[in-house]
Amino acid sequence: MTDRLFAQLKPTELDEMTEEAHRRRRSADLARAFQTPRSARPSRNRFRTPFLLVAGAAAAGVAAAAVIVVSGEPTPPATTPPTARTAIAAKPVDARSFLLAAAATAVREPARSGRYWYVRERTFQRVHVAPGEYMAAMQTLIAEEKRKEKELKDKPDELAAQRKDISRKMGELKNSELPYQAFTADTQESWRAMKPGEASRFAGHQDVSVTFGSPQDEADWKAAGSPILAEKRPATRDDSSERILSIDNPSLTIQNISRLPTSQDALKRRLDTLFKQSPNSAQAGMTVYLWQTGVDLMTAPIKPGTRSALFKVLADQNGITSQGQVTDAVGRTGVALSTTGDDGIEFRMIINEETAELLQYEVVQKGQPLLRVALEQMGWADRLGDLPA
Repeated sequence: MTDRLFAQLKPTELDEMTEEAHRRRRSADLARAFQTPRSARPSRNRFRTPFLLVAGAAAAGVAAAAVIVVSGEPTPPATTPPTARTAIAAKPVDARSFLLAAAATAVREPARSGRYWYVRERTFQRVHVAPGEYMAAMQTLIAEEKRKEKELKDKPDELAAQRKDISRKMGELKNSELPYQAFTADTQESWRAMKPGEASRFAGHQDVSVTFGSPQDEADWKAAGSPILAEKRPATRDDSSERILSIDNPSLTIQNISRLPTSQDALKRRLDTLFKQSPNSAQAGMTVYLWQTGVDLMTAPIKPGTRSALFKVLADQNGITSQGQVTDAVGRTGVALSTTGDDGIEFRMIINEETAELLQYEVVQKGQPLLRVALEQMGWADRLGDLPA
């Protein structure tokens, strides 16, 4: 299980005050799915031959496609697809055939470049704590920790016991749950500079919505004083520091991923090396690691050859299965591929049937999404604030 995904299950700003001394703890046993989200937005404005035509012959006999259900209600049906795609949907492909067909499509994509790599993503997650109450309680524990450090500096045994007790309290606070079910959705945009030293831009807390699991949950929230559950003021910041691509791969940055190999064998060797270096490799098996790294790479400006090689590497992995055609959080249809970790947590990505582009990634427990991130748009922009052509 990767901490990067679970870190997103609580607002980042809630943990920044303790980042130096305390690792993020994983959330446990989240109950229901998210509310039905808003209507779809288009992905990248590209047109390609439907790649499932490549794999259609290998698809016979695979189980019928599934539709993801959100909070007991099916997501709205997508626009009627083209005739060729409709015919293919009757024959869902297995994961390996799908990934190999995706590889054939990806390699035909013309190489592009630009000054900024733009991503707009919409995140859906359950609210675990009221941010104001959480921060107040955390600050109290931090103050208590500092006070004990001074009081017991000459009593190491007592100090160790106090540290352990405060750590336990922080863990309980981080894993606490609201007595009602509430869900948030918000959009973030990022413009990542490809030239080192140039400023990148991050614009978050956009189109924020808060919904409740039931009318009773909303009534319980009001009875609790209607605490603020999400930051609704848009926030934009520019940052010129070089950022790693992910916690799993600290040696990869947005500026150097274009150097990744474009052949399957060379990329597999590179990923094997990165896996051994990954701080989470002891917790996640190779298949889960490749799923997470695959998501990171598919949302970054890698070369078409590298993306094609990545699909081939994934196709050779055991434990990746196809769930057929599904609807993502913003109403688009694609094919869901998933793998499951040793702890029973399911990792899922939804890939566009026609373009081989990543539409959404999810973390699911017992059939219920813990986190869903829909990639609404990706592409190259010439200036900060511009959208891809």
